[in-house]
Formats: sequence, C-alpha cells, structure tokens
Amino acid sequence: MLFELITPEKVVFKQEIDQVTLPTMDGEITILPNHIALVAQLVPGVAVLKAGETSEDVAVSGGFIQVDGKGGIRVLADTAERGEHLNLDDIEAAKKRAEEVMKSMVRTDDQSFARAAAELEREMARYKVALKYKSDKGHKTRIADKELTDEAGTV
Repeated sequence: MLFELITPEKVVFKQEIDQVTLPTMDGEITILPNHIALVAQLVPGVAVLKAGETSEDVAVSGGFIQVDGKGGIRVLADTAERGEHLNLDDIEAAKKRAEEVMKSMVRTDDQSFARAAAELEREMARYKVALKYKSDKGHKTRIADKELTDEAGTV
C-alpha cells in the first residue's frame, strides 16, 4: 500500500508499507491491504507503520485519514514527528506546562482547559514515540530506506 503522511509544512513519509495503525475519534484502526474506502478524523496519538519486519512509530496530531480502497492511504495531519526528531527534555517541559494550565483552568475557562488538554494529549504521543525511539537506538527504527527531500533539503 502506498502510504503518505502529509503536514502543512512537508511530506513526512511517502512509501509502500504493509500496514498502518492510526488513532481516530472512534479508537485505533489498523489498515491492511484491500481495506475498504474510508475517511476518518485523526486525533493526537501514535501512528504505527509496518513494512516487512520493520516498524516505525510517528507522533501525529489532528487531521484526516483517507483510504481510497485501491491501496492508497493519505493522512493529512496538523503535525507529525518521527522519533529521531524528538527531544525528551523538551517534551517533558511542554507536558508540565500543559498540566499546570489544566490545573489552573479547572473551574474557569472551558476553552483554555480544552486547548491545554489537547496539548497534553499531543505531548503524550510525542513522549511515547521519543521513548520508543530512544529504547530502540541501534536497531533499525526507520522504515524509509532513503530520506525524503524538498526544496529546503531533507525532511
């Protein structure tokens, strides 16, 4: 299946894969070859891509999933980050900030609380991907054999 993971800034991933598990509003879904056509809302979480014996986790946030029913999968995500680009210290600091905002907003502004909760959910997904990448260091954790590039260089 041809899988494309696209953010507003760049194409993060474009390659043939065997399966992908994605977080949706209704829970995680796994897409295998010959999957029926589908459009679903992507929520913050971890996308698990598998090609042969190799798998890679990618932290994603909101967006949309489109399965064309002919072997093509396109994910349009607000953000998508591979483990090698994540820093655990930065993520932990962002997680703490979101938790503090949530605690201070519990009885005041619902919109600010929802925004902080969404940020915390995104940071938790990034944290999971960063931890897995760090624990798999030395093993092949990247599916793509070659780097994707755009006008600005490697993506």
